Amino acid sequence: MLQPKDWHLIPSKGIYFVLITLLTVSLNVFLNDSLHQKTDRSGQQLVKQIFDLKIDTSLSNKVLIALVKSQKFMLKPNPSPTNFERFLSEEREDFKYKTLSLSLYHPPIWVMESYLFILLNLVILGAASWYYRWWGIIKAANSSIPSKIIVKPSYQSNKSKLLNINQPKNNELSTFYGVASLYHGLYMLIECDCRFAQRIDKEITFKILVIKIFPELKGLSVTLLSNERLAITLCNVPITELDRYIERLHKGIFTVCQNYQENITRKNIKIGACDYRLGADQETVYQLAKSALTLSQSSLLQHSHRLALNHSQEKVISREEVIENIKKNKFILFFQPLFEISTGDILQHEALIRVRHNTHGLLAARYFINQLYSSQDALILDKAVFTQIKKLALAESSPLTISINLYLKNWLNKEFWQWVSSQINDLKLSNKLQFEISESEFFIHQSSLIDIFSIIKKSRSQVVIDNIQSSQNISKLSNCQEVCGLKLSYELVHLVNENTQNQKQIKKIVDASNLLNIPVFAVGVETQKELLMLAKLGVVGAQGFYFSEPLQELTQAAFH
Repeated sequence: MLQPKDWHLIPSKGIYFVLITLLTVSLNVFLNDSLHQKTDRSGQQLVKQIFDLKIDTSLSNKVLIALVKSQKFMLKPNPSPTNFERFLSEEREDFKYKTLSLSLYHPPIWVMESYLFILLNLVILGAASWYYRWWGIIKAANSSIPSKIIVKPSYQSNKSKLLNINQPKNNELSTFYGVASLYHGLYMLIECDCRFAQRIDKEITFKILVIKIFPELKGLSVTLLSNERLAITLCNVPITELDRYIERLHKGIFTVCQNYQENITRKNIKIGACDYRLGADQETVYQLAKSALTLSQSSLLQHSHRLALNHSQEKVISREEVIENIKKNKFILFFQPLFEISTGDILQHEALIRVRHNTHGLLAARYFINQLYSSQDALILDKAVFTQIKKLALAESSPLTISINLYLKNWLNKEFWQWVSSQINDLKLSNKLQFEISESEFFIHQSSLIDIFSIIKKSRSQVVIDNIQSSQNISKLSNCQEVCGLKLSYELVHLVNENTQNQKQIKKIVDASNLLNIPVFAVGVETQKELLMLAKLGVVGAQGFYFSEPLQELTQAAFH
C-alpha cells in the first residue's frame, strides 16, 4: 500500500490533465497516420486492379465507379458545407501503377473512420477517470491512518472477521467492464457403439481419457447417462479452438475404442456439441447438443456437429413463424459470390435466404433451416426463393449464374420440378440457374433423381453437389452430365493450411474430379493461407468471408 511519504507520486489535478491531454493527442495522431497508410495501400491496390482489368479511366463507366466506390473513394469531390469547408472537404490522393495514374478523392480520415477515433478517446478517458479515482481513494484512505499506530494481532484478527467482503470473480469483472468473453463452455453428447467388457467402468475410463487429452483445462466433467450416452463438459475453451477440441476428443475416443474392439470405425462414434457462455440455460444447452448429435447420426460422413448457443439461437424462430413470414413476403435474398481463384472472375452467386423477425431482425437460414418442415411448407419456402430469384434475374442484365439450395423433399417432388421447368422456359432463364444438393442426399437417392435430372437437363440448367467430404463416390458421377461442380465441405476447408490429413483428402477429391472434368470449389474460406493452400491443391474456385460478405445485389462483388 502507498505510504504517506510516497504521496508526492500522485500527480496533481493540473499536471494529470496535461499528461492525459498529451497522451490523447499523441494516440490520435498515431491512429490518424496509421489509417492514412491503410488508405494509401487501398488506393494503390485499387489502381493495380483497374490496370489489370484494363478499364479505360477516361470514361466514367459504371464498372470504374463501382470499383472506386467499393474502396470508399470518389472520382470527383463532393461540395463541402460552407461553414466547415476546411474540415470536411475531400482529400485528394494521386496513385500510380505502371502506366496508369489516377487521382482519387476521399473524405477526411477522421470522418471515414470516426467510430475508431470515438472508441479510442472513450477508452482513454475511461481509463484516465478510473486511474485518477482509485489513486484518490488510496490517498484518502492512507491519510486517515496515523503513521505511528501499531496494530495488535488480536485486533487484526477481529477486523478480518468483520470485513467479510466477497471478491468478484474474473467473469464478474469482465461484465463490469464490458469485455467480450474469449472462452466458452463446451457441452458434448457422445454416442459410442464400442462394446466394453463388463469389468470396465466406462465413465471412469473416459474421464481419465478426457483429462489426458485436455491437460490444459481445469474444469471438466464426464457423466454416463442412463441411455449409455456420455455427457462431457469442458470449461474455458478458447472460442477459436472449439472445433479443434471436438476433433481431438473424437480422435482420442476412437483410439481408446480400438483397444477394445479392433473392427470399430470412426462412423461408430458420433458427437453432438453445444458451446455456450456463462449463465446459459442448461436445458437449452442440452437440447442443442442433442439436436447436434441427431445431425451427426443422420450423416454418413460428418461424425461430429456443433451448434452455438447465442442470443439469436436462444430465441429461435418457430416453424410456424417462418412459414407465416414467407407468405407475407417478410424475407430477403443475399448472394454469396463464388470466385475463380486463377482469374478472380465470379462463377456463380449462391442464394442465401434471410427471414425478417419483428424482434431479432433478419435471421440467417442456420437459425431455422434444420427445423422439420412438412412437404407443403418446404414447397412454400423453395417456391418463394425461386420466385424472388426469377424477379432478380429478369431485372439484372448480368449473365451471372445463380445457385439455389433446395430441400430434399422438393428434390424428390416431380410436381415441383414441372413447375420449375415451366418457369424457366417461359422466362428464358436457361444456363443461369444451378441447383445444389448435398453429397449424402444425392447418393442415397440417386436412383430416384434420374427423372428429375432429365427435367434439369431439358431446361438446360445444371447441378452442383456440395458438402463433399471424400473421393469415395466421385467415380459414380461419370454418367451425370448435369453435374457441373463439386463443393468441398467446410470441415475440409477450415484451417486446411494446418491440417495435412485434410490436404490429402482434398487432393484425392481434386484428382478424381479431374478425371471427369468436373471443377472443385471450396466454401467458407476465411484466410489467405487457406486460399493459397487450396490453390496449390488444385481447387478451381472459392467463396467465403475472405472474399466478400453475402451481398444484396448481384453486381456489388469484386475480387481483391
